[in-house]
Amino acid sequence: MICVKDSTQFIEFTEGFDGGKGVMGLVVPESVPASDSELVDAIKQIRPDQGADIVVLAADHTVAVQVKRLTVALAESQLLTERLIDAMFVPGGTASPAAARQAQRNAKARQALIDEFDLYDADEIADLSGSTASNRSATASRWLASMKIFAVAHRGARLYPSFQFGMDGRPRRVIAEVLEVFEPYGLDGWETALWFTTASGWLDDQRPVDLLTREPKRVVEAARHAFEEVAG
Repeated sequence: MICVKDSTQFIEFTEGFDGGKGVMGLVVPESVPASDSELVDAIKQIRPDQGADIVVLAADHTVAVQVKRLTVALAESQLLTERLIDAMFVPGGTASPAAARQAQRNAKARQALIDEFDLYDADEIADLSGSTASNRSATASRWLASMKIFAVAHRGARLYPSFQFGMDGRPRRVIAEVLEVFEPYGLDGWETALWFTTASGWLDDQRPVDLLTREPKRVVEAARHAFEEVAG
């Protein structure tokens, strides 16, 4: 993303998107109109021959965040078609039927989570938390490093399930407490996310995610019981 007549910053909308097309954006603040020559110079920096396949023009940062979702969706659609074609070529070794069924169940569970809850990127977390840092990834990275939140890998991007955050855009304290309990067992992001969205017998067959606000202590206690057989 290039901000004309403002602090210059380059952001690939599909940064970290494995195999995705490069998408660059041009942001022009409404309060500081740019001249034709300034726009031309900026557009030249993100021409397709410099690695960007789509050029997006936005009026301000808020609009840029909105069009980001659309441009990534377009790039993902094209990549999905390419991957479906690649899938026609079966390698010499194939997974067992049991492994294939397990992978299918896992994929359905992940998709159900995505359908029910938003997955935020670092830029959106910065906006929700009111961060004014020039590095839009700083807030999410800091919270992730301090184990206040967790991330999932989705289509080459590092994203953050929305249920981790309160109305103020900051991490819920209960998330850090659960992550502390899980830390010795080496769960990855998706395993952690699916624990939160799966009914637990320790919660009377309710999902931890539904009790984060009402009964956070019970959620932490259920997390402790989740691995008690392993610990024993």
